[in-house]
Amino acid sequence: MSAGPSSAANTRLWASLAVAASGAMWGGFWVPLRWLESQGLGGAWVSVVFFAVAAVMPLPLMLRKPAWRGFSNQLVTGTLLGLAFTLYTVSLVLTDVINAILLFYLTPVWSTLAGVVLMKERLSLSRGVAMCLGLAGMVFILGFENGLPLPSNAGDVLALVSGMLWAAGTLRSFRMPSDAVALPVFTFCLGGLAASLAVAAAAAWLGSPVAAISEPAAVLPWAVLFALVIFVPPNFLVLWAAQRIDSGRVGILLMTEVLAGAITAWAFAGEPFGAMEFTGTALILCAGLVEVLGRR
Repeated sequence: MSAGPSSAANTRLWASLAVAASGAMWGGFWVPLRWLESQGLGGAWVSVVFFAVAAVMPLPLMLRKPAWRGFSNQLVTGTLLGLAFTLYTVSLVLTDVINAILLFYLTPVWSTLAGVVLMKERLSLSRGVAMCLGLAGMVFILGFENGLPLPSNAGDVLALVSGMLWAAGTLRSFRMPSDAVALPVFTFCLGGLAASLAVAAAAAWLGSPVAAISEPAAVLPWAVLFALVIFVPPNFLVLWAAQRIDSGRVGILLMTEVLAGAITAWAFAGEPFGAMEFTGTALILCAGLVEVLGRR
């Protein structure tokens, strides 16, 4: 009888570690993205290639009919998450990176509010402290040299909306889980692919550089390789975990993306990593520890 609670706690712990690791991997996403853009593959097409490759990967796990059980329900969740990821990627091009990150990572706020208002969940002290620590850590890392990054352009609005959509998607994933992870990954990729194709078409019509493509035969193999290494694994990890821990925790633990982004920017782009960044890193790590240890 005592194995049940212990097993559930272990599952939540592993799911939490999976989300934190995925955020750290996504924090270095900009490195191959910028390299691919320098080779002539615009960001919109990078997103298309990544989602197309990722959509193929779970198919071998879905050869049997039961694997498709709940497809329509998961398609709604996947569309929310895929659209959120695509809009966030586009927002990074259309506005300041700092604004995009901060506005997207209001996700834990939307997730927690939705849980309290719609699901009648109790707002615990540990969740409140973790949210405050995480947001404070982002302030230290990203700074507010130009004031509070309120939405002031299309990119800001997309970042804000993407965070809301991500919160809604992870909330649905937790409340209406699938029997296995393959179907959620597949529907997430379908939603992201459809959104990415729409963005690429619109960008091409507008003549935006995000839809640029030159010498595809030379650069596409690299895009496929990067998709397999840095995009596919976090998809499986996050979507497996999002069915086992609540969306507020997912949002807080994904803040490791900010931490990893600051470290990789220092390592590969020569951007500063001083006392402010170190303090922010410590606060985000503390947020994760408070969330995991306070709500096991």
